[in-house]
Amino acid sequence: MVQHLCNRSLSTLLRDLIAAADLTGVSYSEETLRRVLATFQRGFLEHSCQIRSTTKPQDKRDLCFRYLDLVTREHPFDRAVSHGELTPTQHPIFRWLPEVAERFPALGYGVDFEAVRGLVKIWQFIDGAYDPEALLSLPAMPRCFRPSLPVLRELGLDAATIVGADFINASINLYFRPSRPSHGTGELVTEACERLGFRPPSRAAQAHAARTGCIGVTYGWESAAIERICFYVPGFTRDSVPEHDPLLRRFAAEVPALVDDPHFIIGWSHGSRGTYLKIEDDYTGDVGAVFDAAMAVPKIELAEERGWARPAPGIAPDQQPSRHS
Repeated sequence: MVQHLCNRSLSTLLRDLIAAADLTGVSYSEETLRRVLATFQRGFLEHSCQIRSTTKPQDKRDLCFRYLDLVTREHPFDRAVSHGELTPTQHPIFRWLPEVAERFPALGYGVDFEAVRGLVKIWQFIDGAYDPEALLSLPAMPRCFRPSLPVLRELGLDAATIVGADFINASINLYFRPSRPSHGTGELVTEACERLGFRPPSRAAQAHAARTGCIGVTYGWESAAIERICFYVPGFTRDSVPEHDPLLRRFAAEVPALVDDPHFIIGWSHGSRGTYLKIEDDYTGDVGAVFDAAMAVPKIELAEERGWARPAPGIAPDQQPSRHS
């Protein structure tokens, strides 16, 4: 699945990340970049990689870079802790991640880093598409999750294939594959924004959501309800990225990549504080295959999955650290 590109090196990636930060007008720490690349060099040299930015105002914009590993299935949590990228305290987000690893078999993992602060997220790609009710078995699940289940049912979000822990914002993300005909129209984003009390989507946002390949939902331990919903559309080329925001086209035209014509994923995020867009480049030219694999896992019905668990390698089920400092 992963292309072993002859021009891949940590020095090339460092140069390209600095160029991407300059392109998007955001700050970066060369010390952070070098430390992260050295600590997770195998991930960045051997697996699929992306560079991501957003259309947030410049003072809130950031540059992130990540690798996605569906090959080794090595959980990155232990390495992150042992090398000081995560400092566990008593926040339930750190209990939640081991619970996910114990409860759900892994297809693989991904790690996301920000160019100043370092590690932001760890994702687990699940080896099956689960009804969200299955996540009630996790003791550390945010309290607002259970009351949100009727909303997820109404929206037809019944096939979670990826989960993520955001250690900077103390939140989690659940990613669903589209599973209803209405998910291929603008109906879902309109209904979701109405049910969640968000601003009605624009026509452009509706047209974008009609092409969605993945739907992400954000929960926080301090929130009373779903915080955000995001619609991800893959497959854009440098020339086909839409003109929703000047930054999107500039990023697509100039961001570095190891392949001549990289593809891009655009996410349109909706929340109580408004909307913004994310753009991710397929730096290594193989990220599309990773998400195709993640979205193609078999559906696991609730009756099938109850009563069993398989620990993931590299993370102790009884490990109970909590919060990023």
